[in-house]
Amino acid sequence: MTSDESFEILDHIEQAVFVRDFNGRIRAWNKASQSLYGYSRDAAMGQLADAILDSVYPISLCDIEASCLATGRWQGEVKRKSARGNQMLVHVWLSVQRDPAGTPIHIVETGREAKTTSFEQELRLSEARYRSLFQAMAISFWELDFSEANKRLRALRNSGVSDFRKYFLENPRVVSEMMTAARVVDVNDHTVLLFGRGNKEELLGNLKPYWPDESTNAFTEAILSGIAQKPHYWTECKLRRIDGGTFDALFTIAYPPHLSGWTSMVAVIDITERNRAQEMLQRVQSDFAHAARVAMLGELTASITHEVNQPLAAIAANAGAGLRWLEKAQPEIDRARESIRWIMEDAHRAANVTARIRSMAAHRPPERNLVSLDEIIREALLFIRYELQARSVTVVHNASAEPAIVLADRTQLQQVIVNLAINAAQALAQRDCSRREITIQTIVADDKITCIVEDSGPGIDPDHFSHLFDSFFTTKQEGMGMGLPICRSIVEAHGGYIRAENVDLSGGACFSFILPVPNRVSCAPQEP
Repeated sequence: MTSDESFEILDHIEQAVFVRDFNGRIRAWNKASQSLYGYSRDAAMGQLADAILDSVYPISLCDIEASCLATGRWQGEVKRKSARGNQMLVHVWLSVQRDPAGTPIHIVETGREAKTTSFEQELRLSEARYRSLFQAMAISFWELDFSEANKRLRALRNSGVSDFRKYFLENPRVVSEMMTAARVVDVNDHTVLLFGRGNKEELLGNLKPYWPDESTNAFTEAILSGIAQKPHYWTECKLRRIDGGTFDALFTIAYPPHLSGWTSMVAVIDITERNRAQEMLQRVQSDFAHAARVAMLGELTASITHEVNQPLAAIAANAGAGLRWLEKAQPEIDRARESIRWIMEDAHRAANVTARIRSMAAHRPPERNLVSLDEIIREALLFIRYELQARSVTVVHNASAEPAIVLADRTQLQQVIVNLAINAAQALAQRDCSRREITIQTIVADDKITCIVEDSGPGIDPDHFSHLFDSFFTTKQEGMGMGLPICRSIVEAHGGYIRAENVDLSGGACFSFILPVPNRVSCAPQEP
């Protein structure tokens, strides 16, 4: 069949049909193609089809040709420009033409203009949804153009920079330049309310005015996330308004993979009030815990009085003895000197007792040092020994074979031991127990230090387990319900956790708290 005969056949087809080889050059062009695209047959023949038609495919042409070779056909919508210059969307059908040996030689395309297509409708709907969300949400939205900043990053990479984090750290000026190069191209109405003074235009431009020096690291991390091709990055930081005031912000930046030039979306939420409320809550909780600790001192007044009076009484007795040794006809100087040494030791012990009480009452911040938990237990038991004796309670202290060294505030951990021991003693006194005994044991194992306080009392009511550490929950008529919550807060502040259980079915309460060894101390509580 001659070329003229082929053209005559194609001209009888009402739809635009043209044939191209696998190099993309047009080998046949019917009259309907001339009508659709505006190019005559003579002007089109031998030309690169996608060049003269300025074709834009939904996927790469290589993938389309691969699909044609694999399946024999492909169809889809292609954006094109006619000889008259107007843009059009053409629905095309492609098929492969082969020679008698089965070798593919041409691609035959049939096309018709898509007046109103699902593609266009979906595009319009998508744009409408985006604009609706962008403007209507009560969140600050920015659209950023990072194309200029991206050029600078490429230039740095081409110059040999590979570790951008190290480079930015050594060259903070470059980060400042990136802020200036990044452009705000659009913002929503809420951004105008949050950042501006009613004029949207004054918010457009470079990013530098919005970033105080204290938040430069947050911006740097956002840039590094983009370099690492992460989909998004978020952080809490300070941002600056047009009038110069700063506020606490939740900053989120997204890098959509389908957008070129590093066009990015930013969302900003003002969290100033949230942070202020959290700070106030923390202060209230701290003050409340402090008030509860001071109130608990009232419950321990008797034992504190005994603790202070004992060294004071010893001081008075030793002073009297010393005077008697000196007033003898032959003064016994050695014995008088020994009495004075005892006076000094008792005075020092009384001073330590009052200093610990004063620190708790003055609400001073805790000071953590490496201390022995067993030593703290011994001091705490000495502190409450008279109350234990008054209740006829015996305490057995089984110290760990290994040194139980913790990084802790001595006074706070003493408070935990005192609370647990006093609770146990009160539980033993609530009912007539033939054996009133408290056992305190420390165990060092697996990078943890465990302290166990057991009593021989009635045990814990199973219905109370879920509320034991709740504030104001108490089973004692005169109790405040703050002892165990304070114990929990102190232990968790030291990176540990506390729990309660019964020794066995016959009774006996068992409270245990676990602390990390000093080289594993964590600010957050560990879960059992």
